[in-house]
Amino acid sequence: MIDNFEILYGITSIIYALIAIATIIGAIIYTTKRKGIEGIFMIIGSIVSLLCTIAYPLIATLTSVLNLEPEQLMLANYSINVLSCFFSIIFVIGFIIAVSKLKKES
Repeated sequence: MIDNFEILYGITSIIYALIAIATIIGAIIYTTKRKGIEGIFMIIGSIVSLLCTIAYPLIATLTSVLNLEPEQLMLANYSINVLSCFFSIIFVIGFIIAVSKLKKES
């Protein structure tokens, strides 16, 4: 049963990573076509999101390999969640600025 969860966890991690990569590519395309801080915000938010997505399985693996306490795993996951949330907000701010600029041009 545990093996099935590990496989599903791996698959969802890959899907999240692909979504983050697609978002980075979209943000880079936007930034090359329209210069501005909003593109930078979107790129930074996307890159950190990708790094957080990569960090989750790595931390879970390190926790089991190093025989760390569950509290340490929870603290590490919480720290990554806070970081991911902050940079998701940065991405959203950039996205809202970009949409408002596009709306003004129309």
